[in-house]
Amino acid sequence: MAESKPEREYVFFAKDELEKRKNAPVQTTAEDIASRFTEQWRATLIVDPKLGFNNRIIRMWINKINAEEQEGMGWKTLGHRHTVEAVIYIKQGHGYSIVDGKRYDWAPGDFICVPYFAWHRHVNESDQEMHYMACTTQHLSRALGVAVYEDEKYPEYWVFAQKSEEAMKGLVPGGSEVPPPVTPPPRTQTSDGLDSRLYEEQLYFAANEEMKRREGKVMVKAKDVQFNETRMGHVSHIVDPRLGFHVKQMSTLMAEILPGEKSGAHRHLYEEIEFVLSGKGYSIIEDRRYDWKAGDAFSIPMFGWHQHFNTGDEPARFLVHTSRPAMENLGHVVTQQGEAYCD
Repeated sequence: MAESKPEREYVFFAKDELEKRKNAPVQTTAEDIASRFTEQWRATLIVDPKLGFNNRIIRMWINKINAEEQEGMGWKTLGHRHTVEAVIYIKQGHGYSIVDGKRYDWAPGDFICVPYFAWHRHVNESDQEMHYMACTTQHLSRALGVAVYEDEKYPEYWVFAQKSEEAMKGLVPGGSEVPPPVTPPPRTQTSDGLDSRLYEEQLYFAANEEMKRREGKVMVKAKDVQFNETRMGHVSHIVDPRLGFHVKQMSTLMAEILPGEKSGAHRHLYEEIEFVLSGKGYSIIEDRRYDWKAGDAFSIPMFGWHQHFNTGDEPARFLVHTSRPAMENLGHVVTQQGEAYCD
């Protein structure tokens, strides 16, 4: 009996996916990124499926904002919000961000973690352009059918916030309609009691989730970034659910390689985007060499072995975003260590 097309797609999906990863680009250079900026469009993608990369969860882009453009945004109080997680790295300028009504002053090297569906806006107080890089989980939210973007300039598009001023301030879509967070009744030994508790937990999930988001960390200052030795080298975890940030889909870290040294080698079953902040050298990714310098970026293939080598005279630093939390929540994460940094 000949196999049906659907059966073939199921059985060979992983093999076909591996072929897609092999054919997808891995590196984009500083020159490639610079060429995408125009006078009319001063935000550009760094790593995104639209550029051919095989990313399904996270994407990275860079934005440049001067004083005139900032005035033209038209944001007065709330700014905008979206049902995706975002981590912002400040490259240039100084100012502040308003996230869920709280002010966070920033300078180059600082990080802002924007909680899921939190109103936020950025204000550049310097004479120079504000440059920031953002990594978001837009593609996961779109694939799940829950990607919502709202902007205070377009109140008619407040999909979940048309009933009250309070609704516009919530972090949960429709959150003003759920009851306040409470502790569900204690679990009992009877089946009826257990079923009741499980349903009560479902009813209170959104309200409790909003409370947790408001309690989560938002900012990391450059002065607080400290590198520590791991089997992969010198690493500083920045945004991570284990550090008090209320993120469930992505994490952020920085890695440093000293002159003449190399990182460890490993692979993992989650997406990783790397941006070279300083230094020069080369990387071996799936047995292929890629020479890099400051301003270049990489999309590490899913489960692809990778290792970095610093051939310059200064420390090489990498900004690294991953989808590890999302894959952990799905039960899919596998990480394997090859050559260790200290070997």
